[in-house]
Amino acid sequence: MNKKEDFHPFNLSELEKWMEDYYLDPLSSYLDQITFRIDLYDTEAQIIVEALLTGCASKDVTVSLKEDSVIIKAAKIDDTEAIRRGHPCMRKVKLPFSVVNKMVSAEFANEILEIFINKNEAGPGCNREIIIDL
Repeated sequence: MNKKEDFHPFNLSELEKWMEDYYLDPLSSYLDQITFRIDLYDTEAQIIVEALLTGCASKDVTVSLKEDSVIIKAAKIDDTEAIRRGHPCMRKVKLPFSVVNKMVSAEFANEILEIFINKNEAGPGCNREIIIDL
């Protein structure tokens, strides 16, 4: 094992295996089609969860953390009907580590929600809702 991996706060090979399994899971593709699409990115400093929330307003989007999961809830606006009606959608992204122990932030712009999970900076260690920056 090389020394860089020895000092990393979590197992990189486990994270790579998890991302591979996530993208190969047929349920992920199905949920992308019936709710909203989610993409995952891994950088040196962060894991980024990106959600395409077409037809959603920022005030109707919430992000919460529970143990090892990021939960995204959004109310889609249906413009095809005479009366605008919210259709609630939810996606839960389960990670291979405790996300509540990490510093997490979120931004929403142009119908895209980005959630940044900092790999190296510790968070408060409790289940919580994340404030979304506009």
